[in-house]
This record gives sequence, structure tokens and C-alpha cells, in this order.
Amino acid sequence: MDESSENGAAGADQRLEAQRPLRLRDWFVPFGLLLAVLGGVWYAYRDVSRAAGIAGFFAYMSGACTFLPLPTTWIILWAASPTDGLGLPPILVATLGAVGTGVANMHDYYLVTFLNRFRPAKRIRSGRLYRRMAGWFNRAPFVTLAAASLLPIPVDFVRLLAISEGYSRWKFALGSVVGRWPRYLLLALLAKEFSMGWEWIVGIGGAAAVLGLARGVPAALRKLAPGRAVAPGQDPAAGAAEGKVEP
Repeated sequence: MDESSENGAAGADQRLEAQRPLRLRDWFVPFGLLLAVLGGVWYAYRDVSRAAGIAGFFAYMSGACTFLPLPTTWIILWAASPTDGLGLPPILVATLGAVGTGVANMHDYYLVTFLNRFRPAKRIRSGRLYRRMAGWFNRAPFVTLAAASLLPIPVDFVRLLAISEGYSRWKFALGSVVGRWPRYLLLALLAKEFSMGWEWIVGIGGAAAVLGLARGVPAALRKLAPGRAVAPGQDPAAGAAEGKVEP
């Protein structure tokens, strides 16, 4: 590892150390209360107004994180559809959806920050490939995060990289919102302009889900595959022991 990489790793370690006081309950208890309020709104207005649909829409978007990978394309289209959906103004759909995604990404922030305290995560962060990607990200972290959230590309890696580098949680959430807002606005405008019905919503949402599975399932299968490659002369038992988490 060269000197610049070592300096970058040291800086990331310092930023992560500053995040250690973060406790899971500091985020998830208020989020649980938010879900309770949204659930109450949905129950109270489920038969009389669009408030129930708005509450359900925001609750769904705020739960769709890396650890709960719910598809979001279909519900954006549904919220904006004037025929078989809520028929909300596209700007409102984009704003509620983007803020909900920002909330969901904070779940990732707290959970990944917690996991970064353990040995497997530390070992990944010390690798050469990780340090190279981290150096690329740290050149323009906010722009990189916002662009990854906007473009139809796999964004999970960039988001998890930002968290592992100890990037500011408020800038992290803001970058997610800034990137997703125009993306959701475009989807909402399409749904309104073409008065998309259920057949289009299900079709487009299903296609997006299939693309997501095609991207994520092979990687998951590789991780779940039995056995690991062992370097020549390495004791397989020792290699298995490396995967244990510190108590």
C-alpha cells in the first residue's frame, strides 16, 4: 500500500471512529414511531381520502433499503398514475419518494457503521481494491453519490463505500435525495403523461425487478457457494477461522 493509500485509510479510520457513538436505537426507535404515525394515518383515512395512500407510499419508500431491497419503480408509477393510482402531482411524488429513499438509506448508514466494527469488515477495508475504489470515491464524494443515485446503475456499492469511508451522514442522506429526485420526477411524469394503468405499472416494475435480480442473484450465489479458494500451502481450517467475527 503506497503512502497516499495509507493516508486515505488513516483518514477513513478517523472518520469511522467519530461515528462510533452512533447507536442503532438512536435511529430505529424514532423510525418505528414514524411508522406508527403513518400506520395510524393509513388506518384512519383508508376509505375516505388519498392521505392513506400517501402514508402507505412514504412508509414503503422509507423501508426500501439495501437490507430490505423492495422494488420502488412500480410504486413511483402508481403514485403518479391518474388512472389506477393515486394521481399525485409528479413534483409531490418525486419529493416524497426522494425523502423516503433518504430515510431508507439512513438505515444502511447505521447498520453498516455498526458492522464496520467487526473483523471481516475491517479486513475488506484494508484490501488494495477497496482502497483504490475509496480513493476514487473521495475525490468528489457528494457528486459521486448523487450521480450514482440518479443514474440507472448499481448504486449499492457506492452507497456502502460512502458509509465505510465515514462520510458525513447528513451529506450522505442529502446526496441520496438530490440524486433520486430527478429520477423519480421523470418516472412520475411518464406515468402522468401516458396515464399508465396497472398493466404498464406491473410490466415496468416487473422488468426493473428482473434486472435487479439478474444483477444481484449471481453475486449472492457466489457468496453462498460452499468452499473457498485456499492459497497453496494454506491450512483450510485457518482460512475458515479468518471469517469469524470478533466477540
